[in-house]
Amino acid sequence: MNHMKNINRLLYGINTMALLPSIAFAASTDMKKTDNRPNILLIAIDDMKPWIGPYGDSIARTPAMDALASRATTFNNAYCQVSLSGPTRSSLLTGLNPDHTGVWWLMGSFRKNNPDIVTMPQALKENGYETVGVGKVYHPLKDKTVKDDPISWSLPYIKTAGSPYALANGRVATECADVPDNGYVDGIIAEEAVKALGRLKDSDKPFFLGVGFKKPHLPFCAPKKYWDMYDRESMPVAEFQDMSSDPVEYAYHNSLELKGYSDIPPFESFIDTRHLDTYTQKRLLHAYYACISYTDAQVGKVLDALEEEGLADNTVVILFGDHGYHLGDHGLWNKLSDFEQSTRVPLIVCAPGMKEGTKSNSVVEFLDIFPTVCELTKTPEPQQLDGKSLVPILKNPKSKTKDYAISQFSRSCTENYTISTDTDLKGKAKELENDITGYALRDSRYRLVEWTKGFKTYMPFDESKVIAYELYDYDKDPEERHNVANDPAYASVVKSLKKKLHQHYAKSYASPMSAPIARTAAGD
Repeated sequence: MNHMKNINRLLYGINTMALLPSIAFAASTDMKKTDNRPNILLIAIDDMKPWIGPYGDSIARTPAMDALASRATTFNNAYCQVSLSGPTRSSLLTGLNPDHTGVWWLMGSFRKNNPDIVTMPQALKENGYETVGVGKVYHPLKDKTVKDDPISWSLPYIKTAGSPYALANGRVATECADVPDNGYVDGIIAEEAVKALGRLKDSDKPFFLGVGFKKPHLPFCAPKKYWDMYDRESMPVAEFQDMSSDPVEYAYHNSLELKGYSDIPPFESFIDTRHLDTYTQKRLLHAYYACISYTDAQVGKVLDALEEEGLADNTVVILFGDHGYHLGDHGLWNKLSDFEQSTRVPLIVCAPGMKEGTKSNSVVEFLDIFPTVCELTKTPEPQQLDGKSLVPILKNPKSKTKDYAISQFSRSCTENYTISTDTDLKGKAKELENDITGYALRDSRYRLVEWTKGFKTYMPFDESKVIAYELYDYDKDPEERHNVANDPAYASVVKSLKKKLHQHYAKSYASPMSAPIARTAAGD
């Protein structure tokens, strides 16, 4: 009997050992399935300024963004790096300032300028995430080798086709068509994003899903039901439509993007805005709000799908408008400036376990999004990033991570932002000697803009390259009516902010990310 017991024990041990590989495999599979790092849903919205409910806009109808903000932190003082889609998205998605990506124009490619740069989705992919994009996440480029940055994605980029117009009325700035949401491309993008969430929920990996909506970018086209939400006659045209006192000419442009549409009457931009009549201004404002509500509805579809798929409780949602927008203020239309209306952006972050329904007045930048994602997902920062994590503010909205934000604007943008071919930085050092750039430091009260010629912060600073200054005091002058840079009463403010700005230059120059861009510009 004892002999039989020993044999049974031996057989049991052998059988158990035989099962070990399958047990190990099952354990490995379970570990994959229990990877509880949060998913990331990044929602990019093109040309949307903070004219939405979470920012107190009393006109906007944005129930989806309002609902998101009720579970999130809304950053009241967030700023983009450049008020133009290509460079600001390159900066946000690499965590590097534009002088470290070499992208200052619409069609620049950070991947051509420095192939070793690691993007946010790329870093997540290399850290075990499934990554996929749909719509306009990066700015579209013609070169297929760098378009949508293929190395960023573990899954094929989701293509969406659709015309900017539903009617055949030529190249008009505004269009109201009685069509369903997918009559325009953003409706299709939302549908594809919802499908992507349905697939990603079954993955063994956490995911990064980038969703880029194209409205309210011109042309301002949206289904009729969104136009019907607003009364055109009540649209408030900008109160201040002139240049500031003691103006710096480099700060202004001729609103060329808007002028390219057939239904816009000729006007002289900031020189004489009376040529853009009130009726046209109200039509444009009505269209812009309609597009915002249309986009909000598409955001709502994606957020509803996140909830329905059971993913909402473990997904970080980051929603942003890629830069601000001029709608008649300063006599300007579109973007392309260092002014408040062009650089201040909506940024809403909803993260599991963080404060809900809060607002932060801390000054933050798009550069801060990448390190925030790294901290929330336990992803090592792949290179020296130029921003700071927002996690302390997500935990306590009264926290502060920095004293100021930096935006910049290249005057070459007004000439190059409409070009149809990719802009290659290689060998352009000589050309850049004539480029005029305004570096804007924005703290909680002031904006100092230092205009330079032939200077980028990957170079050592040379004060002889400074050609003009602007200073605005937002406590006293929120519409930027008065440039007080040369007012003796503000001399100490100018001195203090210049010191901080020059410290920023020195820090940027010392970064290891400066040298590769300098070499590319030199043609090496």
